[in-house]
Amino acid sequence: MYDTRAIEQQLDRISESAGFRNCPRLLNFLRFVINETLTGAGGSKERLIGMEVFGRPADYDAGADPVVRVAARRLRRKLEEYYANPGAADALFIELPKGTYLPCFTERSLNTRHSLAVLPFSGHMLCGGLTSRLIARLAACEFLRVFHPRRSEERPRADLILEGSLRQAGERFRCDSQLVSSNDGLHVWAGSFDCRGCDAFTMEDEFASRIAEGVREAFRAGSPTMKA
Repeated sequence: MYDTRAIEQQLDRISESAGFRNCPRLLNFLRFVINETLTGAGGSKERLIGMEVFGRPADYDAGADPVVRVAARRLRRKLEEYYANPGAADALFIELPKGTYLPCFTERSLNTRHSLAVLPFSGHMLCGGLTSRLIARLAACEFLRVFHPRRSEERPRADLILEGSLRQAGERFRCDSQLVSSNDGLHVWAGSFDCRGCDAFTMEDEFASRIAEGVREAFRAGSPTMKA
C-alpha cells in the first residue's frame, strides 16, 4: 500500500527543485504516471501518455512518434540528477525504471546512512559525465548520503571519499577508483575496470554501474570503517 501523502510531498519537493522548475512538461509526465499508479490503473501505456501529457491526437502512432520515449529518457536523467544533489538526503526515492512507465517508490532509512563524497574523476574529457552517472547510481543506495564537491581539493566532512581517474588508449577505456576513509585514510575498496569499443554513454553507464556495485559489495563485506 502506497503512502499517498508522502509521495505527494516528495513530488512537491521535486517540483520545486532547480532542475525541474523549468521543465513543466516533464513534471506533468511524472505527475501523470504517479497518479495512474496511485489510483490503481496499473501503469500507463505509451499511447495514453502521448495523448494525455503531450496532446497527441487519438489516432497518433506511438511507434512512429517517439515523443514519450524521448521524454522518459530525459525524465530518468532529471530524477537521477535530483537525487544525486538536492534530493540526496530525501527519505523517499522515486524512479522510472527503464522499459516501463510504472514509477517505483522506495523509502530510505536516514538513521544509518553514511556520508560519501564523490570527488570529480580526472584524466579524460568524459570524466564529468562519468562522475554524474556514478553519483546517480550511488544516491540510490539507502545507506549513503552522497555529496559532490566541484573541485577535488574541496573535501567535505564525509565518512568516505570516492575518487578515480579515466584513461583511454585507442578504443579501450580504463577506469581506476578507490574508496577511502576520511578519518584514518584507510583504503576500504579499490577497483580497476576496462571497457572497449563502445560509445561514451555506454561507457559511462558501464563504469558507473561496476563502481557502484563495488562500493555496495564493500558495505556488504562489513568493513569496520563502514559499520553503522
